[in-house]
Amino acid sequence: MSARTAAFDRTLRAIAVPALVPHGFRFDGRRTFRRVSDDGRVCRIVNFQLGQRSMEGKLTANLAVFVDGDAAGIVPDRAHECDCRWDRRTRIGALMPQRFPRLIGLPFVGFLFGTRDTWWPFSDDEARAAAAVSSAVEAIVAHGLDWLAAHAG
Repeated sequence: MSARTAAFDRTLRAIAVPALVPHGFRFDGRRTFRRVSDDGRVCRIVNFQLGQRSMEGKLTANLAVFVDGDAAGIVPDRAHECDCRWDRRTRIGALMPQRFPRLIGLPFVGFLFGTRDTWWPFSDDEARAAAAVSSAVEAIVAHGLDWLAAHAG
């Protein structure tokens, strides 16, 4: 495990766990948080993903809702975001407000201002890792929890 990955994991435990547990999520000890419905059939998933290759040193968050039966042999409390149907999966960047929303509808330039995939840079420096994780968690709480609730019903 690299120093950068170790710093990320420590920071995730220090920042994301206290922020998401009050919203009913359980941390799996790795990088995934799950909130299972009372009837055990639906699971809301928040997964922190570290970039590889050209995205190394960056992180993003994947959100998903698993409904019992989405994937054969997978129980909701063990589901991962990749087990969920495509229409119940997204990245946090797709939910964050755009800087220039009126430009999105313009021909030829709209694609430049459309939905962005947001990745936060982090390093083995604890302060920089904390800033990245804090920003991602703030976006999840501000924009992701409502999306998860809307897709869990």
